[in-house]
Amino acid sequence: MKKLGTYNIITIGCQMNKSDSERVAGYLQNYGLLMVGDRKKADLIIINTCGVRQSAEDRVYGLVPKIKKENKQAKIVITGCLSLREDVQKRLEKNVDIWLPIVDLPKLAEKLSLKMNTKNYTPRPAKCGTPLLRGDLKCGDYLNIRPEYKSKISAFVPIGNGCNNFCTYCVVPYARGREVYRPTDEIINEVKKLVENGYKEIVLIAQNVNSYKSPLERGLRGVLSRHKTHPVSGSETPLQRGEFIDFSDLLKMVNDIPGDFWIRFATSHPKDMSDELIKTVAECEKVCHHIHLPAQAGDNRIIKAMNRHYTRGHYIGLIKKIRQAMPDASITTDIIVGFPGETKQAFNNTAKLFREIKYDMAYIAQYSPRSGTAAAKLVDDVEKKEKKNREEELMKILRKTALENNKNYIGQEVEVLIFGKSKDGKYFGYTQTNKNVKIANFKEKNAIGKIVKVKIISAQDFGLEGEIAEKKKVIVIVGTTSSGKTKLGVKMARKYNGEIISADSRQVYKGMDVGTGKDLKEYKIKSKIKNQKSKITNIPYHLIDVADPKETFDLAQWYKMAQAALSDIIDRGKMPIVVGGAGLYAQALVDGYSLSDVKPDDVLRKKLEKKNKEELFEMLKKINSVFVCKLNNSEKNNKRRLIRYIEILNQERSRYAAKKKNNKYDFEIFGLTYPREELKQRIYKRLMDRLEKEDMVGEVRGLHKRGLSWEKMESFGLEYKFVSQYLQKKLSYDEMVKKLYIATCQYAKRQMTWLKRWEKQGAKINWISK
Repeated sequence: MKKLGTYNIITIGCQMNKSDSERVAGYLQNYGLLMVGDRKKADLIIINTCGVRQSAEDRVYGLVPKIKKENKQAKIVITGCLSLREDVQKRLEKNVDIWLPIVDLPKLAEKLSLKMNTKNYTPRPAKCGTPLLRGDLKCGDYLNIRPEYKSKISAFVPIGNGCNNFCTYCVVPYARGREVYRPTDEIINEVKKLVENGYKEIVLIAQNVNSYKSPLERGLRGVLSRHKTHPVSGSETPLQRGEFIDFSDLLKMVNDIPGDFWIRFATSHPKDMSDELIKTVAECEKVCHHIHLPAQAGDNRIIKAMNRHYTRGHYIGLIKKIRQAMPDASITTDIIVGFPGETKQAFNNTAKLFREIKYDMAYIAQYSPRSGTAAAKLVDDVEKKEKKNREEELMKILRKTALENNKNYIGQEVEVLIFGKSKDGKYFGYTQTNKNVKIANFKEKNAIGKIVKVKIISAQDFGLEGEIAEKKKVIVIVGTTSSGKTKLGVKMARKYNGEIISADSRQVYKGMDVGTGKDLKEYKIKSKIKNQKSKITNIPYHLIDVADPKETFDLAQWYKMAQAALSDIIDRGKMPIVVGGAGLYAQALVDGYSLSDVKPDDVLRKKLEKKNKEELFEMLKKINSVFVCKLNNSEKNNKRRLIRYIEILNQERSRYAAKKKNNKYDFEIFGLTYPREELKQRIYKRLMDRLEKEDMVGEVRGLHKRGLSWEKMESFGLEYKFVSQYLQKKLSYDEMVKKLYIATCQYAKRQMTWLKRWEKQGAKINWISK
């Protein structure tokens, strides 16, 4: 037999088939076969078939003899929906070499007498711990095969295979079998790798994603046990419920993966679309507001005959809930016209559903009997011509409602993920609501794969056109402690109709007012108006008093809230003004870091707290020496930060704790500075004001009485550290003042060093000298 060296894959049908073909490609490449685009030159041709529609089946009947005629030596393999159909096998038996259900993909090498290409293949450990070499991979585990992704931007990630619903018209339960779902950790690991490799869109797919269930693996228990409720939705986690992980839980976990990417999913079944899932989609910021919810019909009698297990009223109720939770959501559907017994009145009910729902898109198919299904036993009593007329009538309604929906986008600025260039040379992409957008006058090279802000200028029924939107300006004020950042921020907020976002790592904590310099009185401005009483104007502020000092609040949490505040302020037509002395926080926001969302590990933290800074640094170095090289002196000497980095890298094992991503704002940075001696005088005056006029000691004493331990208090540094030591009688009052003054001066020096280093890295800081 001729040795097989090349292959070609032809994919017909749904997203699941496309994903399966990627796994077929990955499987064959592990055996050394090379993909060729010209099937005439291929030694092996795989046809991944679809049997859902007669038109898809007919395509296979035309393709197979044509391929055999143009490439007589090629081996032909049929997989997919038609691979088990005896009538299809009989019709094509002379031209097809192998019939292979997709779940039997691991057997293909044996059938073709292929040998493993060990140079290119990295065996994946099986559950029993043995490598999955040829013959070791179970047939039902074909989803574990590493795929060869066709796109470098968007990736299908199957979460399961098969269907238990047995809709009377559908072949999927017979072609793919009963539902089998992948373990959650396998899905999460696949998504993580894709995101690390730059993928911008993850599409979770299954025949019915809403039915997803997976046992709560040991590795995930540790993550979930740290949440009393889920951090996104506030609902109980699977660990509290004592249940399996469901699709809502899976979405939340994928949403928690660090990175700048979107999440889509398909397909949902109306009977399994829960309130919790709708809430999760609405609240997870990475999950796209596009719901594909197949109705199949709008008449209760036909819906029942299809064995769909819901009513027209239930379906409409779901759509209302979705739009209430996500007013911007686009709704798409699948519809079958001409199902057996569909009278004119029954069809009119479907047409009414179209007018009521106002779909953004619908995939309309004329019914065709599928061999082996329950509906195939019914009389196909709607004529072909009538089916076509009904399809055209629904399309007419769809075009009208889709255009009305799209016109609402005109003037809006939306994010678009660029997928390629159209024939006229314009970039095109998709919004989070799955709207196709052409971008006019965008000349940037290598824009494919980027997420850009686009202002929509025109609308068609199934597409939009826009132009690149100007980046919104954000003012950032940085500087050392005691340099007057808040006063300048308030002044600018008043002048430019702005709101302030605090970029201070300690001002987030409730009750820590004096020591963190919140200076909330400065946010009130008294305006004198002639012959009238003075008017008090409150400057709105964000990210102050948002966390309990007993709890951990890290940079990743601040960053997420700061991004939300930026978006909210700009959407209301106001100017965001970021103010703070935490250089890391300001830099993360301006440089657009994608930060880790790894949750705190209390057990690990208790162990690490016993170690000193030097020991922690050496531990971090062993975990990731590349990351350690990027730390500055401030980070190396910050015990809390070292513990956090160890925590992140232990759980994530990623290369870095933060990675830069494209930023969508135009940041203008102002830096405040004073001559050294003058700054020292300001620091001393402010210190004494806090101690003698603002009762800093009383604030620390009060925090401790309310349950904040001395150890925790000291971890906040500066005022809280030394005043705590004074209250514990470890220092005299004069010693406290002296040590606190020296430490604050040193801190100011470190702040300036950080800002100068940031400048060297490319930050443009407009310095204002006092």
